[in-house]
Amino acid sequence: MKSNLLNKTFGVLALGIMGLAATGAQAAWGQGGQGHKQVYQQSRAYSQQVNARQDRQVQRIRAGKRAGQLTRFEFRELMQQQRNIRAMEQHFRADGRIDAREFKRLDRALDVADRRIRTEKHDRQARQAYGQTSWLN
Repeated sequence: MKSNLLNKTFGVLALGIMGLAATGAQAAWGQGGQGHKQVYQQSRAYSQQVNARQDRQVQRIRAGKRAGQLTRFEFRELMQQQRNIRAMEQHFRADGRIDAREFKRLDRALDVADRRIRTEKHDRQARQAYGQTSWLN
């Protein structure tokens, strides 16, 4: 009789603890929604930063082509690098957000692209128009 009463008491106590735990988890769920909103806003800020920086780089590449500072091969290679960065961004965004680690990888890729654009534009290789000789050589 005592053991049966003891088992019932522990059973009721266990159910009560589980009920309190579920209530606490449900209360934390509401706070998680606000955290999700912050994560979404941060991810959006990362995306906007990356997109703005990449747009500036593409403008620099096109300006270099128009000014004759880039050869056709250099232009194609730099634009391919930009497409690769865009694909990396889309891959990272596949789960719906870009986290800080992914943003750092994109930022480093954009740093490398930035240095490469600067190097190619100032390497004194000029694009030659048809029928003209190079004035740099």
